[in-house]
Amino acid sequence: MPSILEDPTTKIAPSESLLLSLKSPSLNTPVKSTTKTDENVTLYPITNGPSSLPPSLLKFLHSEFSAEIERGCTYPMETPMKLEAFGEYWFGMFGVVALLDKPDGEGLSAESERDWEKECLGTFYVKPNYPGRCSHVCNAGFLTTNAARNQGVGMVMGKAYLHFAPLLGYKYSVFNLVFENNVASVKIWERLGFSVIGRVPGAARLANSEALVDALIIGKDLVEKDVTNKA
Repeated sequence: MPSILEDPTTKIAPSESLLLSLKSPSLNTPVKSTTKTDENVTLYPITNGPSSLPPSLLKFLHSEFSAEIERGCTYPMETPMKLEAFGEYWFGMFGVVALLDKPDGEGLSAESERDWEKECLGTFYVKPNYPGRCSHVCNAGFLTTNAARNQGVGMVMGKAYLHFAPLLGYKYSVFNLVFENNVASVKIWERLGFSVIGRVPGAARLANSEALVDALIIGKDLVEKDVTNKA
């Protein structure tokens, strides 16, 4: 369920309000959820950069993301990133990792060592979509790990995104490149209240289509509206 736009070699500087939000206890509190296969999941916010992740987990996620790029169906990049570049790109501002709960209640720390291939279900990041005066509009990128397909992990991460993004101070969400033939992703965002606000005809040369594929621009207001009848 990707929605990436920006050049991986560039980075929009975080606003002062975002930097303050990253220190909030509520933002650093993991979120509990359940997959459609009744697996208990915890989504861990990553607010201190890639060095706060276990090196083995970062390497696993880098491998999964590289494979996704090489499949050529969901992300616009043609060449995988180096490990260091991936770590900074994905976790340099704010990221989340979704892990299966363990019976012993073990959480996630920089020293954790687990069977990531079985226990890591996915990850996403949240960033400003635009700089400066427009930095309250965010963008995100999502990755469901290969072993976690068809378990409803995309929906779990989508709901978590709607929890974390407002806590970061964002007011609106824009997904810039949701390829039209990625039907599962489009359905998730529609179910979560997003709308198609634009289209880029023939935006992508994808491995799963002989013809150029349109990219949908999908958006959602993150500010709760007061719908009380005040007449």
